[in-house]
Amino acid sequence: MRTKILFGLLAMSCVIAASALAAPPQTAAHVDPNAPCYRWPAVDMDGDGVYDRVDHCVNTPPGCTVDQWGCEHDSDGDGVCDGVDMCPDTPSGVKVDKRGCPVGMVESYRSSPPATPPEPEPKETTPPPPVAPPPSAAEEGLLTGVIRLDNVYFDTGKATLLPDSKTQLDELGLAIKKHPELKLEVDGHTDTRGSAKFNQKLSQERANAVRQYLIDNDGIDPDHLSAKGYGESRPLVSPERNDEDRARNRRVEIRVTNPEVLPKGVKIEK
Repeated sequence: MRTKILFGLLAMSCVIAASALAAPPQTAAHVDPNAPCYRWPAVDMDGDGVYDRVDHCVNTPPGCTVDQWGCEHDSDGDGVCDGVDMCPDTPSGVKVDKRGCPVGMVESYRSSPPATPPEPEPKETTPPPPVAPPPSAAEEGLLTGVIRLDNVYFDTGKATLLPDSKTQLDELGLAIKKHPELKLEVDGHTDTRGSAKFNQKLSQERANAVRQYLIDNDGIDPDHLSAKGYGESRPLVSPERNDEDRARNRRVEIRVTNPEVLPKGVKIEK
């Protein structure tokens, strides 16, 4: 009979030991990895995160922070545990309420965030003046007093402007509009081929054609723009020895007739 009892106790011990060593279910909510025997299910009656087998304070109020033995912290010693204490820096000896705050303190002491200081009003700043675009080549030429129109072309022996002249004439028109104080003269010049009378007439007609284009297409004030033909009387190269010399003499120029309004120091060749 005693032998049967011993065998029964031995079998029960094996079952208990096997269950203690068995791995807990994967869905186990409470596992104590440091338990010497039964790791699961572990018991934590007060829910403070310290299992009852080592918890020295098994009735810790909810929300309190605790040490390794499950006992609550109270950094200011006011009797209200940290984690619940809404005034953790209460001076020693001050009577506190259940929130850990001095009796009579307004409810918003900790429940409201500290007031954010108002942002400084932005200072009014004056934006820098816009940067003026650099002057065009036509404008720079005007402000020297005389500009030669190297890209203005006519039919041979005629005063008919060719389409390739449009680009330079329109650039010139924009430059003139920027300086309405200028009074200008369109000067026509020819080479020495042909009679002096014919060249005089041709140069005047070509000067007139340029003036009229600027008035009609670029809106230039006709009272500030005159035209004069000089024929072959003012050559740049004399005598003409080849086609290159004749091409230099055959030209149209724009001349400022009121040089007193030009930048100081500018002298116009006559």
